[in-house]
Amino acid sequence: MVIVDGPGPLYILSPHLDDAVLAVGALIGRRTAARRSVHVISVYSDGPPPTTLRGRRRVFGDYGVRRGEDDRALALLGADRSRMGLRERLFRNPPLARPIQVFRTPSSVAGFGELDTIESGIREVLADPVVTMLAPLGIGNHVDHVEVSVAAMRAAIGTDATDRIAFYEEFYAISERCRRRHPVSATAPFPWPSAPGWSAPRAGLAIEAVSWAARGPASSDFLGLSPTDGDHHTWTAQVVPVGGHEQAKIAAIGQYRSQTAMLGGLNRLAAMIRRSHARRGGELLWHLVPPR
Repeated sequence: MVIVDGPGPLYILSPHLDDAVLAVGALIGRRTAARRSVHVISVYSDGPPPTTLRGRRRVFGDYGVRRGEDDRALALLGADRSRMGLRERLFRNPPLARPIQVFRTPSSVAGFGELDTIESGIREVLADPVVTMLAPLGIGNHVDHVEVSVAAMRAAIGTDATDRIAFYEEFYAISERCRRRHPVSATAPFPWPSAPGWSAPRAGLAIEAVSWAARGPASSDFLGLSPTDGDHHTWTAQVVPVGGHEQAKIAAIGQYRSQTAMLGGLNRLAAMIRRSHARRGGELLWHLVPPR
């Protein structure tokens, strides 16, 4: 597993400040325990003054609090970090009528607001030939996740670095409906009875609701890279066992207190994550394989 266990530094793109840990926290712990470098780049890590926000937007938009939580989580896992300092879609113009609209993607890449900036940053990191990278696959169709995913796919192909980038299934993959909506993860479905949400039904239903809110193309659709598009690229799945690093992942997730409360609380989250690891074999990555 060159990307997972390779000797060079591993960079992980995290759309928001908690996404990398929620998705691949055990992988991070595995590498750092083996004294291999991990560097998490948080893309959307700044926002408007918290005093201008109300309700749920205040919880998501208090970036002073969220950066502190992220610092503590990554310190527990032994990872380095940097931040692009961009604003997530929820806090950019034109304003969304409702927060749930963050799960709607534009009809074309021209509708993304920060795509070129993100891709440029990725290309800069990949200029070092020993670097490997993980990026979000875009499961759940959150527009920020999809934008980062598209930027990474473009950079991987444009720099001939598809062998150095893999794409991780995000926390939204707790929902099997979200997994089956994405053209890539839909090719490797899990049985409905094994869904992680069964371990905490109320929290699980809240995550399932994301699949009903999702509208618009998936990440691979924007570049004609979906398995049904007829492109000659293919996708292969990789399961990374969590080994003895599951508890370290959960402890790190527990540092994101402002966000875990919104997701049902740490106990419910931990139950779903443990069930996901047990039923699916670990944390899931996808590799984009170019035509031979």
